[in-house]
Amino acid sequence: MGISAAGVLCAVVFWLLWTTFPFPQEKLQRWPSSPVVLDARGRTMLRVVGADEQWRQPVPISEISPWLARATIAVEDSRFYRHRGVDVAAVVRAIGQNLLSRQVVSGASTLTMQICRMMDDRPRTLRAKAVESFRALQLERLTTKDRILELYLNVAPYGGNIRGVEAAARIYFGKGANDLCLAEAALIAGLPQSPSRYRPDRHPTSAKQRQAVVLKRMLAEDMISRAQFDAALAEPILRANVHTVPRATHAAWLALRLRPGGGRTTIDLDIQSEVERLVRDHVGQLPADSQVAVVVIDITASAVRAMVGSVDPADPMHGQVNGALAPRSPGSALKPFIYAAAFELRRLNAQSRIDDSAISRAGWSPENFDRQFRGAITVAQALQMSLNIPAIRTAEGVGLARCCAVIHACGVHLPRDAAGRGGLAVAVGAVETNLLDLTNAYATLGRGGIFKEPSLFVDADIRGVRALSEDTCRCINDILSCRRRPAAGREDIPEGQPAWFMWKTGTSSGRRDAWAVGHNYRYAVGVWVGRFRGTGRVEYVGGKSAEPLLARILTCGLLSNSIEPPEAPLLPVRQPLALSGQTAEELRITAPEDGSEFACLGQAATVAYSANRQATLTWFLNDRLIESNTGRLAVSTGRYTLRCVSDEGHSASVSFAVVSIP
Repeated sequence: MGISAAGVLCAVVFWLLWTTFPFPQEKLQRWPSSPVVLDARGRTMLRVVGADEQWRQPVPISEISPWLARATIAVEDSRFYRHRGVDVAAVVRAIGQNLLSRQVVSGASTLTMQICRMMDDRPRTLRAKAVESFRALQLERLTTKDRILELYLNVAPYGGNIRGVEAAARIYFGKGANDLCLAEAALIAGLPQSPSRYRPDRHPTSAKQRQAVVLKRMLAEDMISRAQFDAALAEPILRANVHTVPRATHAAWLALRLRPGGGRTTIDLDIQSEVERLVRDHVGQLPADSQVAVVVIDITASAVRAMVGSVDPADPMHGQVNGALAPRSPGSALKPFIYAAAFELRRLNAQSRIDDSAISRAGWSPENFDRQFRGAITVAQALQMSLNIPAIRTAEGVGLARCCAVIHACGVHLPRDAAGRGGLAVAVGAVETNLLDLTNAYATLGRGGIFKEPSLFVDADIRGVRALSEDTCRCINDILSCRRRPAAGREDIPEGQPAWFMWKTGTSSGRRDAWAVGHNYRYAVGVWVGRFRGTGRVEYVGGKSAEPLLARILTCGLLSNSIEPPEAPLLPVRQPLALSGQTAEELRITAPEDGSEFACLGQAATVAYSANRQATLTWFLNDRLIESNTGRLAVSTGRYTLRCVSDEGHSASVSFAVVSIP
C-alpha cells in the first residue's frame, strides 16, 4: 500500500511539473540559418556566419543522406526509435560503468536529451541531467522521432563554430548533406562527441580513427554489410577548400544585400568562370588600371547568369566596386531605342533617307565621332556607323519625351527629368544608366519586345510586358547583326559568321566609358570598360576596348548561337519624318535678358520670365525644376541661370543677377 501511495504521489508531482513547466517550444526556433548564396545548380557562391557567429544551414530530414542519419543513430543513440526520450537501459548501464570505473565514462544521453541540453546550454551536473531528461520526455510527446532526428542533425556541433550537418558537409567536403557517401557520413557523424579533437581539416588522423568507430557501430547494428564497411574504411578523406574568395563575388554580395538570408540565385558558375577567364585575358590588352564589368542575361528566363563587377574582387581599392551597377553615360548604346521609337510610329524604316549634315540647337553644335558629315544616308547606315546627327534629328522628329518613354519601357531607368535636363543630347547618351539596365534593354530586343525585370533568384516571379513590337525588334536586330558588318576581335571566326549575334557600341564624352552591348537571342551581354574614378583615356572607345570582349563572350561555347535568324522585312512607312534639317524659329528666352541685373529692395526680387514659343516648356533655375510655372520668380540676391526645355528636346538659357541696394 505504501508503494502504491508513493507511486501516486510521484505521478501527481510529475503531472504538476509537466503542466507548470511546459516545454519551451520557442527555444527550438532560436537557431538561425547562416546566410548562404548558391548558384542556380546549388553550388556555393558565398557563405557568411549568422548573427550568432555560427555556421548553420538547417535542412529538412529529406535533404540529409540516409547514411548520415543511420551513422548518427548508431554511434549516439542506437535505441533511438525504441525509447521515449530517456533510454532506461542505457541509464542503468551508464550507472554501472561509472561506479565500476569510479569516474564518468558514460552519460547515457539520448539524441532527444542532447537537443534539450543544447537548447539551454547548462553545465553537466546531475541536476542538469534531470532537467534534460524531463524536457526530453516532453519533447518526445510533442513531435515525431524524425523531427527530433532532424533537429539534432541541424544543431549538433561539428567543429569550431560549425553547427549542423549541412554546414559541416559543405565546409568539409564542398557538398550538401544529401550528397554524402557512407565514408563521409560516418566521419561527420563521429564529430559531435569531441568536435575539436576530430575535425578532419585539423586532425585528419584522429578523424579517421573516429570514423572507424562509427563504421564498426553501424556494422554491429546491421546497418551496413562487411563489404560496405571495408570499402568505406579504405576510402581516403578528401576535403574541400572553402576558405577562398567567394565565387561570382559581386553577384553574391548583391544577392545577400537583396536577401539578407541568402538563397539560390540564377548565376551559373560555369558561365561565370568562363566570362571571368575571358575578362582576365582581355584586360591585359587595356591600359594600366583599367576596369571591366560584364553582365550576362538569359533572355528566355530573364535571369542573370554572370556578373563581373571589376577585374579583381580582391583588390583593396577597386575590388568592392560593382561596375555593373555604377551609373555611367552610355554614349551611343541608346541609339537603337531612339530609332525603335520612330519604327514603332512607322515614321522611318531601315531604308529611309536621313540627313547627316551640320546642325545647331540653342548654341549646341553636335558632331559625329569622326567629325565628318555624309549628307543623305539610310537609317541602317546611320545606326551601324553610330552617327550622332541622324540620331538627334530622329529624336527631334519623334519627340524626346516619346524616345525616353521607349528607352524606359525597354528597361533602362533614366534619371528623373532626363528629357528636361539632357535635352536632345539624350540621343547621344548624355544621361546616366548602369550596365545591368542597359543589358536588360538589349534582352528586351532579343525577346521580341517583351520587357522583363532581370532576376537574380530562381524563385523570382517574372512577368513580361510588351514594350516594342516584334517587327521593330527584328529590324533593329537585323541592322546591328554580324550579318551586316564584321565584329572586332573575332577574326578567328570563319567567313560567314556562323555564330550569330547583334551588338551596339557606345563611347561617353571625354572617352571615360567604353561600352558594347548585344544579344544572340539566347543571351544578352553587356561590357563596360573604363576607370572607376572617371578619368578618360584615348583607348576607351567602345569599338576598340569593349567590342572584342563582347564578341568573344557571345561566341564562346557556353553562350553561342549557331542558328542564324531570317532577314527582317522592310517596315512600311505611313508618315515619314521631316528630316531635312529645317526647323522652326530657334527656341529663345525673351525675358529676362541674358546678363541683366535686378535690384532686391526687400527680401526678394520679382523676375518675370518667358520664351518665344507658346508650347509647353519645362523651366529650371540653377538646374532645379521650377514646379509651378507662373511666369514669375521670387529670388534673393545671387547669380542665376534660367533654362527652358521643349518637349522636342530644344533648350535655351540665360544668366542674370539679383543685387541688394545699400
